[in-house]
Amino acid sequence: MKVVMLVEDSVSEFGEMEDILKGRKTLFVNTENCDEAEEYAFLSDSITYFTQSDNEIMLAKFSGRESIVNNLGGEHSEMIVTLSYNKNSKYYNEKPKTVFLDLIEIFDKETI
Repeated sequence: MKVVMLVEDSVSEFGEMEDILKGRKTLFVNTENCDEAEEYAFLSDSITYFTQSDNEIMLAKFSGRESIVNNLGGEHSEMIVTLSYNKNSKYYNEKPKTVFLDLIEIFDKETI
């Protein structure tokens, strides 16, 4: 089982997520300085690479653009989870870190 996690906003929270996943088979990606076309291409290429690698989790810091998520979901078969710290985002959750930790726990149970 593999999972792609796209995280919008909050550099410090993203850093904490990176720390939690260190030592695991994880691909870390950051699209911070990309325009929309560059971000989509980079994420798409990263997901393609990820599916062919021995990594189990891909954690990406991204802009939160809905069009990118919609297109990626339509083109890739991997499970894509989107979390946001931005209250104005469609992907916002009051406790994204808790959702992240719960997802990792479920992932661990499924891959044992």
